[in-house]
Amino acid sequence: MLTKRLVLVAIALVSISACVHAGPAQDVLADLAGAARSERIVSGVTTIGVGVAVGVASGIFLMGTEFGVYGLIAGGVIAVPGIVLLVLPSSAEQEYAQSGQSEIESALALERLADQGRRDRFLSGAGNVAAGVAALIYPINLLTPHDSLYSALASFGMAAYDFLIPSREEAAYDRYAALAKEGT
Repeated sequence: MLTKRLVLVAIALVSISACVHAGPAQDVLADLAGAARSERIVSGVTTIGVGVAVGVASGIFLMGTEFGVYGLIAGGVIAVPGIVLLVLPSSAEQEYAQSGQSEIESALALERLADQGRRDRFLSGAGNVAAGVAALIYPINLLTPHDSLYSALASFGMAAYDFLIPSREEAAYDRYAALAKEGT
C-alpha cells in the first residue's frame, strides 16, 4: 500500500515537472510573433486584392484603349508585394521560431526587436522631417495655394508620431521588462 502511494506520488511529481511553463519573455515574444503574423497575412491578402481589383477594372474599362495593358501591369505590380508578404515571415516570427523555446534567447530576441523597432521609428521620423522641410523649401501647389503647407504639416505630424510613440516591438520589450520585474 505504501509503495503504491509512493509510486503515485512519483508519477505525479514527474507529470508536474514535465509541464513546462513559458517565462514572460517567451509569452511576450509569442504574442508579438502572433500579432505580426496576423498583420502580415491581412496586409498581404489586402494588397493582393487591391492588385487584382486594379487589374480586373483595367481589363474591363481600359482594355480597348492604349492604357489597358498598363492597367494590367499596374495590378500585377500592386499584387506582387502582397505575395511577398504572405511568403516571407516577419522578423518577430523568425525570432520566435529561432528562440521561442528558451527564456534567455527570447529575452535577447525581444531586445533585438526593440532596438530594430526604435531604429526604424527614428529613420521614419527623420524621413518625415525631411519631407516636411522639402515641402516648405520647394512648394508645389496643385489644387490650392496652401498644398505645400498642408503637406509639410502632415509630414511633421507623422514625424512627431514616429518620435513620440514607441513601436510595437518596443512596447513588447517594455511589457516583458515589467513582467520580469514583477516576477522577481
